[in-house]
Amino acid sequence: MKRYFLQFYNFLFILSPWVVFVAMLQFHFQSFLPYQGIFKGQFPFDYWTVVDLFVMTLFIVFFVGVLSDSILINKAKIPLILWLGVFLLVVSGILQIFLQEIHEPILNAPFEYFRSLFLYPIIFVLLLYKTLKEEIIEKIVISYIIMVGIFAILALIQHFFGIFPGEQKDFTGRLAWPFVDYITLKSSSANWAAFFATPALIISFIQGVNLFVKKNFGWKLWLFLSVAVLSATVVYLTQSYGAYAAVFLTLSFFLFRKFSFKKFIILFLLLVIAGGGIYLLQKNSYKFKILTNQIDFKYETSATSRKEIFKMNWAIIKERPVLGVGLNQYQSYFKENQEKVLGHKLNESHIPPHAHNFFMSFWTNLGVFGFLGILLLIIGVFWHTKFLVGNPFVFVILAIMIHGLIDSYYWSQSTAYFFWMMIVLAHVFRSKNQ
Repeated sequence: MKRYFLQFYNFLFILSPWVVFVAMLQFHFQSFLPYQGIFKGQFPFDYWTVVDLFVMTLFIVFFVGVLSDSILINKAKIPLILWLGVFLLVVSGILQIFLQEIHEPILNAPFEYFRSLFLYPIIFVLLLYKTLKEEIIEKIVISYIIMVGIFAILALIQHFFGIFPGEQKDFTGRLAWPFVDYITLKSSSANWAAFFATPALIISFIQGVNLFVKKNFGWKLWLFLSVAVLSATVVYLTQSYGAYAAVFLTLSFFLFRKFSFKKFIILFLLLVIAGGGIYLLQKNSYKFKILTNQIDFKYETSATSRKEIFKMNWAIIKERPVLGVGLNQYQSYFKENQEKVLGHKLNESHIPPHAHNFFMSFWTNLGVFGFLGILLLIIGVFWHTKFLVGNPFVFVILAIMIHGLIDSYYWSQSTAYFFWMMIVLAHVFRSKNQ
């Protein structure tokens, strides 16, 4: 009986990437799914997803399993710097829940937002760290890679054929599906699709290279190569230049660490040629022409608007260094204070929802303790892993940091869960690959 209970517990973890994927679809396509009323929270935008209920179930199974000796807590020590990062993030969330100032409109109750984007992901990865064996963790990674492959296939089908609910492309022709507004079904930012696909692209490429060098030509190699191609295609079609830079620089650094200098130069030149080809394709795109002012556009370009966003970020940090503006209140605060800080008003549809920078988004949402917490998490990963080439997850974190220079890589539930999963997998795979 205990063996079956443990198998069920392990299966829940292997299933978890798919649950996160389903929750993302559930949120964006609410109008097509029954029984959505039970997921509504106190405020109009508060929302329970199936992944929230899944983590609650997982914790209950863990608690029962420990009491019945079906699940054992392993002896692997969680690094102190990881504990400190988690502690500071939890403290920052508690401070926001009780002390944050409310700015209209209220988009989420602070606890509901912190619960879904921080508390539950943290519970999930701590259970993963302390209760699972290496072979189960490997199966979780394979499950995640297959899931992103299916995601990529569905996104590409919609991009080229438009057969699913939701807008086929955004107004510049970028791939954004399935990230659509759940009411209008119009495309939201294509960057969310890039966030979703980029980690799997990095993992698949690195694992594929490592297997190829070892002359291991089994099914895993073909799986990783297939998902690398699919996810790379998705990232390309999102036209996310931040993702392009992150992938190029991260893979270049991996190749530098992996191969001799002569081989690296050859492979790096191939990457440069591929980058040049992408540039030649992109320079005629609608987005590129808008960005380079070749086409008159009634709104500011993303490059121009980021100057004003960063100006607002610094104003928030100087005025509210301890608490920031509160969880999910950046957009409301921006709207209230734009004339005071910027000297003019932006178009209503172009008021940014986040800080467009990874670390600034944590400081503006969670205050200085949130900023220090996430900073410790990132430093901890880089320090403990030392960029071992057998550990693809540390390179995923590096890509997130590069993309995070110009975008807020975190603030959707799917992105948050997979971010935390990459953090913990980087620590777990360090010991395995030394």
